[in-house]
Amino acid sequence: MTTYFPDYYKNFKCIASLCRHTCCAGWEIDVDEDALKRFMAVPDIAKHIKDGSIVLDKNERCPFLRDDGLCTMILEHGEDFLCDICTEHPRFYNEYEDCTEAGIGLVCEEACRIILDKEDDFRLVPARELSDEINTVFDSSKPLTERLADLKPEVCSSLSRAEFVNTLEVLDPSWTDIINRIISDPPALDQEKECIDNTAREFSNFCAYLLYRYPEETGFAVEAAYLLADLVIKGTDIHEAARMISGEIEYSDVNIDKALDKWYYSRAEDA
Repeated sequence: MTTYFPDYYKNFKCIASLCRHTCCAGWEIDVDEDALKRFMAVPDIAKHIKDGSIVLDKNERCPFLRDDGLCTMILEHGEDFLCDICTEHPRFYNEYEDCTEAGIGLVCEEACRIILDKEDDFRLVPARELSDEINTVFDSSKPLTERLADLKPEVCSSLSRAEFVNTLEVLDPSWTDIINRIISDPPALDQEKECIDNTAREFSNFCAYLLYRYPEETGFAVEAAYLLADLVIKGTDIHEAARMISGEIEYSDVNIDKALDKWYYSRAEDA
């Protein structure tokens, strides 16, 4: 079975102690069976394992995460000793009958840099025809907002979008503050369009990522792009804004299901 991945996929490498938002804190760390056998054979590691998971400390940090951002387990045993979830993050895999599609998730700040700053159009390795939706995003014959309108003719207002997001589970308290700033002073549609068109390369890459990861969810990709614009208008750096959207919506099973359902739209319905 063929595995496809974006051409930037192999450029990813964890930046470890340089990361401002470690993935070794605030996340449940389930241990796969093979790694569990390795871990339980080392007393200093085994004492931090309970019910097949690594027990986080009182600050919700992995007990093997040092103050300098490095991993004790890697330093003492090597990267191959890690469990699958630590080795694979932020990679994702979509399994289909005839292939697997792999990628890296925007929840990671280094992945955000790689994906959003990509200068050329999205492409897969091995080479394969892309979806009509992704091709539409990179049709440079017209402004990006017009391309997004081809994908979803009507978008929510910034207020209604933010009010919906405010009903979702919150993972980072600072997220609520940003969303509330949008609710208290909602950006106008013209402001959103100007933001998107003036930063078209980053927004195109953002949309392509979502359309690749969620191929049947055109509406979600477009609304997420406008949400990204709202965050940027309110003063959040575009890379940080993309990371927060991914972390708060994509990486909560409850939130992503609600968002996909709320913003569902497919061009196939207009065919």
